[in-house]
Formats: sequence, C-alpha cells, structure tokens
Amino acid sequence: MDYTDPDTPRTIEVHTEYDPVRGTTTQVRRTDIRSNAAAWWVAGLVTVVAIIAIAFMVTRPTVSTAGDQAIAAAADQGRAQGAAESAQNAATLAQTNAQASLRNSQATLRNDADRAAAARQRAEATADQAATNDDAAGRDSAATTPGPTPAPGDSSQ
Repeated sequence: MDYTDPDTPRTIEVHTEYDPVRGTTTQVRRTDIRSNAAAWWVAGLVTVVAIIAIAFMVTRPTVSTAGDQAIAAAADQGRAQGAAESAQNAATLAQTNAQASLRNSQATLRNDADRAAAARQRAEATADQAATNDDAAGRDSAATTPGPTPAPGDSSQ
C-alpha cells in the first residue's frame, strides 16, 4: 500500500522533443495534481447525517400507527367471526343431536306401545280362552249332574 501525503503537491511533467536522426518524438507534459479537500468534506457531512439519522431512529419512541390499529381491529374481527361460526356449528350439532334423540325416543315409544298392545291382545286371548273353558266346564257339569231329586212320597212325576 502506498502512502501519499495529501498536502504534498505532485507534479507530472511531459516534454516533447524530436530527434531527426532517429525520427522519434518524445513528449513530456507537466501536470500538477492536488488533493481535493471538498470531496473529503462532502463525505464527512454524509457520514455525520447518517449517524444522526440512525441515532434518531433508534431513540424515538414507538408510536402506534393507524396501520397497526387496523391490523389489531382486523384480528379482533377475525376472532369474533371465528367464535360466531363456532357457536353456529355447535347450535347446528345440538339441533341434529336433539332430532336424533327425538327419533330414538319416538321409536322406543312405538316399540313399547307395540309390546303393550301385543301383551293386551295375549291377555284378552287368554281371558277369552279361560271364559270359553269355564263355559264348557259349566255345560259339562250341568249335563252330568242329575236334576232335582223328588222327595219321597212325591208323585208329581
């Protein structure tokens, strides 16, 4: 790495000479090169402004903006909508369960009624059979029992 002192002026000289014997031309020019201090000042100013901007952004308090509030409101609305949908789904499920329970209880009642009707019919049939048996038994006993016996000395026959 070269170190060039910016305060030391640098000079380049170029001279032109013509050599007729050789047929060549030599050109030598002189130029003064100076340091450009204005560029260093501009670079320093840009650096200072950047440092101040970074310090400002780091130290300023966080302020809730309208965008943040809109995002929070949208999130709250989404939660409320989700809760409403959940409640609606629960109500639908409860209604479906209630209908199924009603159908089951109606089927059970129908089955119980059918069994009761069948039992009543069996009981009636049994009672009819018993009554028929009693009538038949009564007729059989009346046919086998002799009529009233006449008293001795009764000549009504």
